[in-house]
Amino acid sequence: KPAPAPVAEIPRSRTVVLVLNGNGRTGAAATAASRVQSRGYKIGAVENAPRQVARSLVMYKPGFAGEGKRLGKDLGVKLVSPLDGMRAGELGRAHVVFILGS
Repeated sequence: KPAPAPVAEIPRSRTVVLVLNGNGRTGAAATAASRVQSRGYKIGAVENAPRQVARSLVMYKPGFAGEGKRLGKDLGVKLVSPLDGMRAGELGRAHVVFILGS
């Protein structure tokens, strides 16, 4: 029997998202943050990603898989995973991180 899909337990209005620019285009993360905010999420910070990424992705802290999956669905981002290459502490108060790709 497959495990049930994770379900978001906190509302969008209390889900904090860290938005990182992983494509190198000036202003892209700010534009993406506006899009995230327009869906009802809180923005924790908008910064540059430590490295560029080819595809946009959403990663989530342990215990926030439901929130990560919901954000991915809301933004049309298919690549959603647990934190990979980042530590939970790097997200500050954010529950999930959206890295904007090229």
